Amino acid sequence: MLLRGVKVVDFSAYIAGPGAACILGDWGAEVIKVERPGGDNMRHAFADLKADLGANPTFDLDNRGKRGVVLDITKPAGRDALARLAGSADVFLTNVRPVSLKKYGLDDTTLRAANPRLVYAVITGYGLEGPDAHLPGFDVTAFWARSGLGYMTAPKGAEPFQRTSGMGDHTTSLATVSAILAALYDRERTGQGRLVQTS
Repeated sequence: MLLRGVKVVDFSAYIAGPGAACILGDWGAEVIKVERPGGDNMRHAFADLKADLGANPTFDLDNRGKRGVVLDITKPAGRDALARLAGSADVFLTNVRPVSLKKYGLDDTTLRAANPRLVYAVITGYGLEGPDAHLPGFDVTAFWARSGLGYMTAPKGAEPFQRTSGMGDHTTSLATVSAILAALYDRERTGQGRLVQTS
């Protein structure tokens, strides 16, 4: 396995972050998924499918092969436990909004000060800088609608089509994996981790 020995802390939800962590796990990394109390929202997004199929294939696809833990970062013990996990990790992957991460001392500066070799990967809707950096963003809004991709794929004068869930999220997963692998390669040369971002 190409990434044997690489430890990834997956502190993300929905599709883009978990999808990236899943690919790293498929390639041999040890992935620890950290969920809030109540679980990743994707666990509940297709409750009707779970009743029909006995499973949630959307959640299961992007979270296979991971170990899991539930931590409440609003409590000091939860924050400390997550910081300890990051302290022994190679990669910390998140799509929690940066303002919340900073509020709880889980931002890249804080975690990389404790673990200088850490590759800190953050996924946002609209990047870390600029007028929309604070806004949340999802596949259907940030990728499909706002980019204009929805209209580009529709016949002239027609409304955009409904598309399958996760199209933009899984594209972002692949971009995130690429950024993480490049940072891990750079760490081998420099000995230092770094912040990488995708949106």
